[in-house]
Amino acid sequence: MDQIFKAVEFAAIAHNGQFRKGGYIPYIIHPIFVMQKLIENNCNKETIVAGILHDVVEDTPCSLEEIVTNFGNRVGELVGIASEPEEMSSWQERKNHTMEVLENCDDYDALCLICADKLHNILSVKNDYAKVGEQLWKRYNAPKERQQWYYQSLSKIFAKKNQVKSNSIFLEFCKEVDAFFKD
Repeated sequence: MDQIFKAVEFAAIAHNGQFRKGGYIPYIIHPIFVMQKLIENNCNKETIVAGILHDVVEDTPCSLEEIVTNFGNRVGELVGIASEPEEMSSWQERKNHTMEVLENCDDYDALCLICADKLHNILSVKNDYAKVGEQLWKRYNAPKERQQWYYQSLSKIFAKKNQVKSNSIFLEFCKEVDAFFKD
């Protein structure tokens, strides 16, 4: 079976019963969106497969070793880069870690994967905000001001990375963050 379809099936089973934050949208929609963005931006197959699986280690009982066994070392490496460490319990620690990883990352595939993930997250926030307004922020582990800080910080990092190798995922992410958090 093609690796992409195998990854979709693996992720669908792993995320079975999970929903996106604050709603009834099956979680599998998120990795499918990430996959689509990576395909649209001509990413390689390993990056696309890792995009489908990027939250499996963080949000399900599956281990990174299972990813490596089923999909290979490179996919496992990319999923590992995109995952927040389990031992970090606070929202701030996890977000600082993500920004540090991005700042120091020269792995273009990993940058594309993480940006596609964050792009869907900000689009989901934007969509949910249009439905519920300021009540949205009660769903999260950090208030609006911290969320804004995080997304704007990510936007600066992706803008800087985009100067090295232009990519429409980076541009789209920055545009969406700027539009949503405009002062």
